[in-house]
Amino acid sequence: MTVKGIIQRATRDEKTTHTQRVSMSQEPEIIRHMLEAELQSLAESKGAGIVQQIRPILLTNLDRGRIQSFTEGRTDRISDYVWRVAEGFSSLHPYLHDLQIEHSAEAWEPLFERMQTWAYNFFLRKNFAAGDQTLEIAIECATEAAINLLNTHFPYDTEFDPWAHIIVQNACRKFIHHSLKKSAVPNEMKVELDDELVDPEKPLLELQSLRGELDGDLASALAQISEARRAVIQYLYFEELNPEETAQKMGKSVGAIYTLQFHALRDLRKILDRIRDNLNE
Repeated sequence: MTVKGIIQRATRDEKTTHTQRVSMSQEPEIIRHMLEAELQSLAESKGAGIVQQIRPILLTNLDRGRIQSFTEGRTDRISDYVWRVAEGFSSLHPYLHDLQIEHSAEAWEPLFERMQTWAYNFFLRKNFAAGDQTLEIAIECATEAAINLLNTHFPYDTEFDPWAHIIVQNACRKFIHHSLKKSAVPNEMKVELDDELVDPEKPLLELQSLRGELDGDLASALAQISEARRAVIQYLYFEELNPEETAQKMGKSVGAIYTLQFHALRDLRKILDRIRDNLNE
């Protein structure tokens, strides 16, 4: 049975006959008691080990307001949240352990490559000029974001890449803010700071689209990448579907969509660069 099916069955079996709304900020103890009740149910299904591991995560998420945001004050959603965190922990904890505890190069190298790409595309969207100078800035920001990520609490109620992407975006925004103050950025590269830092503690974050500078040769470039990567570009950029909708269309996980998107944009950039080089010869 899938987690969704378990949640649905648990919801059907609830003895509560009506939706109960509680002010989370005023009644935190009520929420704590309900969390413990759900953890007991989880222990019966999954064992006591998983409960011991996720209890401190849930309490931290409660203190930081994540549970309140997810449930919107509805106590009938607490069961969903506990199961969501349990599922997230089971699937992502080994990866987070490799990153934050073991500092595994095998885990970090592909992640850091993605973080550099996210940062670089962020600056392109802010009208920074494509090239080595912007790439150096992107690497600097990705490095700062990686250091922050090492010591940041992961809540296990969202997927990893969107959460990490927000950390990268915040590092990029800080760079722009500080650079504008110091006039360290050339005038032609300056942009308006039209958005505030995004809080990576907000639950259910979605990875924002990685916008590339794609020109009139796009159709030719698209024809040269794999069918799956081409479909992701079609759904995300031309049909403007979000990653979840794209995942449903393609019968894949959201994580797989992020991976396809990253590789598709990387392939397109290489092809477009090659096309431009040929035209300049």
